[in-house]
Amino acid sequence: MARKRSELEQELMTDGNIAKVIRLLEPSEEGVKPITKKDACQILGMAYNTTRLAAVIQQYKDKQARDKKFRQEKRGKPVTQQDRSYIVSEYLSGEPIDSISKSTYRSVGVIKQVLEECSVPTRVMGHSYFNPQLIPEGAMRDRFKVGEVVYSARYDSLAKITRELNDPKHGWVYAIWLSGEKWLQNAYQPAYELASLEHLRELGVQV
Repeated sequence: MARKRSELEQELMTDGNIAKVIRLLEPSEEGVKPITKKDACQILGMAYNTTRLAAVIQQYKDKQARDKKFRQEKRGKPVTQQDRSYIVSEYLSGEPIDSISKSTYRSVGVIKQVLEECSVPTRVMGHSYFNPQLIPEGAMRDRFKVGEVVYSARYDSLAKITRELNDPKHGWVYAIWLSGEKWLQNAYQPAYELASLEHLRELGVQV
């Protein structure tokens, strides 16, 4: 069944595709023939309309110019406490680093530096239940409180502690409720696989 034009457009009208169309319409290399505006519309999944195509391209260029301006204004300026709180809150809520970089006009490197300095447990591509990430030193705790919200490295999810157990082999073990959309289930984890988020509350982060 053929998809509706609006569905195709929604899928293809991305910043990456618009940038690609601009490169093809305005090639920087000599002797390279630009594509037609009809081909450009097809790449973007839109009906052939040169006026709308020009508007889409101009809006993209204006947005890029604004982003460049704001990033230049931010460059060299220290990250404020409010900035840190926002960055950490957005990351813990599931926003990817690239998205946070765009919304704050800060480089990806600055976002990563803030997360590292704040001892925020970071997500990694290819996360494995059997090979969980190491807990940042600033987030390590020997013991937690019942009712406390923590980060589970094994499940890569926020979790709430519901019960405490003292295991002869693993030390303090906790029954937790995994609140991430992927899980929504109970589990048991030793303290060394859990990360404290209490230090983040001092930044004003709502956990």
